Amino acid sequence: MKRYLSLVMLFILSVLLISEWIYPFAELTELSTANWIILFITISLGSFFLRLKYYWTIPLHVVMIFIVSGIYYAKGGILSANWFSSFFQITFNGFKDMVQFRSSDISMDFILIVFLIALWLLSYITTYSILRKQRIMSVLILTVAYLAVINTFTDYNSNWAIVRTVLEGFLLLHLALASRIAAPNRISADSLKRNGLFYHVFVIMLLAVFVFSSLMLPKKAPIFPDPVPTIKNALGINTTRTVGYSEDDTTLGGALKKDNSTVFTARTDKGHYWRVESKTNYTGTGWANANTGDVVSFSSGDTFPIQLTEQTTGPTNTAEISFASSSDYMPYPYGTQTVNGAVDSFSANLTIERVGPVDTIKNYTVQVKTPVYNIEKMQNADFSTLSSAFVSKYTQTPSELPDRVTKLANKVTKDADSIYDKTKAIESYLSSSGTFTYSTDDAKETPKGADYVDQFLFETQIGYCDNFSTSMVVMLRSLGIPARWAKGFTPGEGEKKENDTKSTYTITNNNAHSWPEVFFPGTGWVPFEPTATFSNPEDFQEPTTETANKPETPNDSTSTPETPNTPEKTPEQDNGSSSTGETTKKEEPKTETAASDFKIPTWFWWIPAGLVTTLLVLAVLFRRRIRSYLLLRALKNKPVFRKTYHKLLKSLASYGYVRESSETLRHFAVRVDADLKTADFSRLTKIYEAQVYSNGLDEKVMSSDEMGLVEQIIAKLNK
Repeated sequence: MKRYLSLVMLFILSVLLISEWIYPFAELTELSTANWIILFITISLGSFFLRLKYYWTIPLHVVMIFIVSGIYYAKGGILSANWFSSFFQITFNGFKDMVQFRSSDISMDFILIVFLIALWLLSYITTYSILRKQRIMSVLILTVAYLAVINTFTDYNSNWAIVRTVLEGFLLLHLALASRIAAPNRISADSLKRNGLFYHVFVIMLLAVFVFSSLMLPKKAPIFPDPVPTIKNALGINTTRTVGYSEDDTTLGGALKKDNSTVFTARTDKGHYWRVESKTNYTGTGWANANTGDVVSFSSGDTFPIQLTEQTTGPTNTAEISFASSSDYMPYPYGTQTVNGAVDSFSANLTIERVGPVDTIKNYTVQVKTPVYNIEKMQNADFSTLSSAFVSKYTQTPSELPDRVTKLANKVTKDADSIYDKTKAIESYLSSSGTFTYSTDDAKETPKGADYVDQFLFETQIGYCDNFSTSMVVMLRSLGIPARWAKGFTPGEGEKKENDTKSTYTITNNNAHSWPEVFFPGTGWVPFEPTATFSNPEDFQEPTTETANKPETPNDSTSTPETPNTPEKTPEQDNGSSSTGETTKKEEPKTETAASDFKIPTWFWWIPAGLVTTLLVLAVLFRRRIRSYLLLRALKNKPVFRKTYHKLLKSLASYGYVRESSETLRHFAVRVDADLKTADFSRLTKIYEAQVYSNGLDEKVMSSDEMGLVEQIIAKLNK
């Protein structure tokens, strides 16, 4: 009875252990539930624990793979004829795509099938390790390594999974050790039988103490830095994103690499923000892409369809833009009136305010009437004129936004008298309070479940423009101030050629940038610059003398951004102090929106996975032949008799000839010979027993006659 109870406990713990492989897979592949795969490994382990023959287990597993994959992916049900044909088609096409390295064509249903096959093999290995070897360490180490890799290189948080795995592994080790101790001829077997309950309870209590202590006691911070980036670089797996314009901003955060490649040049009178688009819906991890867009078409010379400001009082100028290579988007400055180019037809997405040609474009000009933002007018703006729908749209925040973000916004703006003053207070707090550090190299990724803005404001306080601009928009929105997120490029490096009234600005990927826009009735959308070490290139008009005497917000010395007086001075050349107190280097990039993520092709991982899976399948299917081959090969090197005899016992076990615990070697040999219809194994056993009970013959080399007996037994087994 005790033996069966021990087997049941081993079975349950084995199911729990292998289930730790399933949870990450189900989450990362977005399966609806992991329950069916857990049922699969439960039945799989059960078949091996019951020691069913291979001619039962192989068909059973094939049927289960068909059923489980059908539960997840069969549209007409697992009993439909359509799924029956689809299953074999998916399997055939999947293996064909693997062999031909067409990773993009590999479907998720085939990935599930491969995963189920891997679990099948893992179940067999686990059962063999527990029941045959009374050891589980290899499977335990493999599981912990799997979870560690998943935790390090994916978004899955496997911290608790590793804790559970270690506990399950220790209990499995304990039961396996107890089984070995209780085996016949073990010196402590009697002691274990007398004190078995006390022994098991003591071990469980000891584990409980260790777990409680590890959770409750203080933990020291890591001594060494994170080795993962170093490992990635050493392996050529550098996943750091590169600065540059990108349409996808759904997941922000993480370090960025410099890229000084030229995107376009602009010949113009002064530096501008080169605007590309705006985003409205903040999700907690980034900015959602618009599902639909209100797209309008216009031609060269037509009135520019995107009007950001309600009034423009500055002079009219022309900017000539030339891309390094043809582009499908067109950056434009604030105050753009018309666009002219060789391409006559353009489109504007009014939802995200992105402009582009019908196909691609390389050169175009824009007529710009530079807006001048009147500070006094913005201070006196009447926000009650805004519709509730407009305010609701541009004050949206996630329901899960931590309350401390709103509390911080209220604290920073408590002394501000107007909406404009509150906006400048938040801008000043982010850019020049000394709390936040600008860095593209040390920026951290947002942990799963955390809010991007909350993480930056209260945890890391290190980042680049995406961190600063998004934080300002969300803080403003938490106060009910309509704001949104804009992106594009900073003015770039300006150079004025001799006898040219205009300057030529070179805009590189390093100039990709994001900034907040705030809506003021009577003025329109106004850009602000909260990113530390950056300055706003747009023109702001000081208030009148009467208004200027009003009390200002703290740190208001920064309320009026510097406007370059000469075309050579740009935000990138502003060498003001950063929040760390260190002077910003001239060559340090000031822009950061990710342009492209370097990813190892999916098919790359299928090469080792396919090889390992193939080798495992072949090893299982031909394990007997392999063991026999290795034994016969060892006979050519004058093997020691005792070691060869032990190898022969293992080969016999792989063919189903397992010695019972109550069976002597001689009786076991008689049983094997009777089944193989030979007397060779009994002769070898007598020689082995003679060596065991004699002295000085441990290293006796096998004679040619003895090797002949082994070869004859192997030949009988392989028939």
